[in-house]
Amino acid sequence: MRILINVPKLSNPGGVSVLYNVLKIQDRYDNVKLFQIHSKLPSFLGFIKKYIEFFSLVKLFDIIQLNPSLNKKSFFRDSIYAYIAKLAKKKLVVYWHGWENDYEEAIFKSKFLKWIFKKTFAKADLSIVLGQVFSDKLKNLGFQNRIIIETNAVESRFLSFPLKKRVINQDDEIKLLFIARLQKEKGVYEAIETLKLLNKEQKNKYKLIIAGSGNEEEKIAALANNDDSIDFLGYIRDEDKHKALLNSDILFFPTYYPEGLPLTILEGIMYGLPVISRPVGGISDIIIHERNGFIIESKDAKDFANVIKRLSSDNNLYSKISENNIEKSSMFMPSSVCERLMGYYNSIV
Repeated sequence: MRILINVPKLSNPGGVSVLYNVLKIQDRYDNVKLFQIHSKLPSFLGFIKKYIEFFSLVKLFDIIQLNPSLNKKSFFRDSIYAYIAKLAKKKLVVYWHGWENDYEEAIFKSKFLKWIFKKTFAKADLSIVLGQVFSDKLKNLGFQNRIIIETNAVESRFLSFPLKKRVINQDDEIKLLFIARLQKEKGVYEAIETLKLLNKEQKNKYKLIIAGSGNEEEKIAALANNDDSIDFLGYIRDEDKHKALLNSDILFFPTYYPEGLPLTILEGIMYGLPVISRPVGGISDIIIHERNGFIIESKDAKDFANVIKRLSSDNNLYSKISENNIEKSSMFMPSSVCERLMGYYNSIV
């Protein structure tokens, strides 16, 4: 059994690139190879070149895995890879990572897009999704084969085991950590507004650590320069990310972006941090309210602030959530995720 997995350029900062840098599944198993879908050539020529390369490779493998998101660019690009895989009569696995509700609606309204979906992604032998909500959406689009609800994996090589539960001292400065792509929909400004509200009530009690890059990066850097309670780290990875997670108290991610299952949520759990987020994508499948953190329906800074104050003033609650998260973290270990993926591959051959 040989498996070919389509991936973006692994030096890119996106979630799929980060996932496969963490999994290193091609290093763990000799029968797994990665196919990079990005080309150095201009877009159109680059796509054609990659499709030709893929077509010539497909015959050497038994299973093809794609890693799309449901958005316009990925839908058209990856549907061609799916069509080639099924044309070659190969087993097809589609591992969905992101989901734009607006584009889902566009598919429902378009006979052409529904036809493309039916001829390509709907023919997958197995679909992997990051939450029950996506399983339901796939079925509504007409997918009738097996669906697995999975997680992503988290980098664990910098951690010391066994992991220990966290404690919090309400007399100390409380550090909130926001790690994500810096765009409005990820909730970075809601996080800043919440910080200001908290420190208005208790001056200099809270600090917000922001890490990431994106189209709001310059604005965030400027805000941090003028506010001592904000520490802006820019894009971080490896040991720098490890230090940021280790030295924080709460993972705060008030996103309203069309998420799949953000790695930052799993990283917070792995490090024993209580997580405060919103019910987007597969987040509610992982964060059980008041067990692994808090899921807040609204985007109001007052609602976030109230939960943060409660969590930071109750060490028993904080420590219990930290302990729960450490117990849960084993399912996100790269080795565990790789073993489950190999089990799925074996099940469809």
